[in-house]
Amino acid sequence: MNTYAYTAVAQSGERLKAHARARSEVDLDRDLEARGLVLTTAKIVHGEGKKRQHRLDRAALLSFTTQLATVSGAGVPIVEGMRSIGSRLENSESRELVSEMVAGLQAGESLSEVMERHPRAFPPVYRSSVVAGEAAGSLDSVLERLAKYLEWAQGMRATAVQALIYPCILMSAIFGLILVLLYYVLPRIIGMFPGGRESLPAQTRFVLGASDFLRENVFVLAVAAIFVACAWTTWVRTPQGLARFHGVLLKIPRLGKVQRQIATSRFASTASILQAAGCDVFTVLGVAGHACGNKAMEQAFERAAESVRRGTTISEGLDREPEIDPLLRQMVGVGEKSGELDQCLDRLVRYYDDEIPRSVKRFLTVLEPALLVVAACIVAFILLAALMPIFELYEKM
Repeated sequence: MNTYAYTAVAQSGERLKAHARARSEVDLDRDLEARGLVLTTAKIVHGEGKKRQHRLDRAALLSFTTQLATVSGAGVPIVEGMRSIGSRLENSESRELVSEMVAGLQAGESLSEVMERHPRAFPPVYRSSVVAGEAAGSLDSVLERLAKYLEWAQGMRATAVQALIYPCILMSAIFGLILVLLYYVLPRIIGMFPGGRESLPAQTRFVLGASDFLRENVFVLAVAAIFVACAWTTWVRTPQGLARFHGVLLKIPRLGKVQRQIATSRFASTASILQAAGCDVFTVLGVAGHACGNKAMEQAFERAAESVRRGTTISEGLDREPEIDPLLRQMVGVGEKSGELDQCLDRLVRYYDDEIPRSVKRFLTVLEPALLVVAACIVAFILLAALMPIFELYEKM
């Protein structure tokens, strides 16, 4: 089937522009005629052999999901509700995406099927939840939970970004100051002394050597930095490299604890949605594990899923993985015994909603002074190397 961008005229004389899916322009004309519309122009914008992938940014996806949950819960027909939502979206690409989805729904496809054609707009957890919600007949409640999840994820991301802004600015300022001292300030101060380098203190000669190396090899160092950055980027894009890097992050004191809590909270929130929607355990572990954001823990959840395939319980599979948060293993065990796994995961998410900001604050309380102390030591070492010859000169006078 093809997606057509068409223009039609209603019986009232109103001109309509929209998208629709049909096998041919003739079939499109018949479908519109049955709805009381006269086709005037039609153009294929998405054929069977083409792949047209739309994107939805986080804000647009949250707005779309919230509105869709509202109209679905109010009993509005899905096609009519989607068409109304599309007309209110601000982004042109978002409106085109919704228009194509409406065309697919009018052609007899389900909501999950039209979403499946746009994986860049709807993440795996979203599509899996919609599939399960349609199968269970509880699409409106699933959409409400998805809207809450997206809002939570957006807030969590904003908290993480806000927490990293100050350390990043501080590190950049410190690095820039050290470069200025080594490359520009120190050579000019030392140049004021008529004696050779052998007459300078050992600390000054050491810093001057670092300064000379930087000045003489600035191009080579820049190329090497670019090469290392490219090699690092390539390595961390591989599953093995990313898992190794994330595993190292989990072992760093304090930082690893924060990383584990954030990944666990993401897993629990996603798994809660999928479990409540009626997804099977393998979909829950696979999709929620991928959504946790830590490759090392994702692989641990995959190994736990394999253990479940061999006949163990979820909690037993998680107990074998040291990367998994002990509190998550405990809550999953309680949920399995009580038959309320989704509610136990919800309680865990609420706990981490309060605990993660405190953990981040405690981590920054240690990180910021540590950065300042290290930076002060380095800068003091360089300045002392520049001032020591001046002190010796005064002593000789």
